[in-house]
Amino acid sequence: MARKSKHQMLAQQRYYMLNKPSGWVSACRDSQHQTVLDCFPLEEREGLFPVGRLDKTTEGLLLITDDGKLNRRLLAPESHVEKRYRFWAAGELTEEKIDLLSKGLRVKGIPEVLKPVQVRLIQVLKLREVPVPIYDNRRELAEAHPDLPAFCGELVMTEGKRHQVKRMMEALDCTVVSLRRIVFAGLTLDAALAPGEYRALTPPELALLGVGRPMDGSKKKE
Repeated sequence: MARKSKHQMLAQQRYYMLNKPSGWVSACRDSQHQTVLDCFPLEEREGLFPVGRLDKTTEGLLLITDDGKLNRRLLAPESHVEKRYRFWAAGELTEEKIDLLSKGLRVKGIPEVLKPVQVRLIQVLKLREVPVPIYDNRRELAEAHPDLPAFCGELVMTEGKRHQVKRMMEALDCTVVSLRRIVFAGLTLDAALAPGEYRALTPPELALLGVGRPMDGSKKKE
């Protein structure tokens, strides 16, 4: 059987930016929960998979593709792919806490010291003033203590441990109530995408990932 040319393989490869909804799992199939592939029409799902994962409650930018080579490259530890998260949390993000995060933190449930992360404080507010939907399991906290100090922050890291952002904040006596990934591997979440919507990557975005332009005309979810 003749081998496919590089151009023919590229023409078959697909690359999508998905705004993952909270409550959906980053998997191709799951017997109990909706998966990120359920955002796509059934006829388009064959061969697609998420690059990496976001926790079930975390929303935001998730790359969906059928390019296994790209998947392995981006997820390799030596690639040091940056991920930027915006989060809202109950508590206070002091200069001392930011300094601890910048030096590397030890957290419960992870044996090794975490790599240093970049953190910046965006806004200080009350828990009742958080402008985004709060996790279901944190609503009781918000209803019982609406005037608790809270803040919005952004965090950049290259690791991806399970519940890492939440665990780091817990180690600093803060409680994450909403978390969204806004940047991955140089891609920035399209603000026009509502949770559950997706679109094909543009040529400049594909260039950021180091791949050529795919011949795919898929559109944003209707």
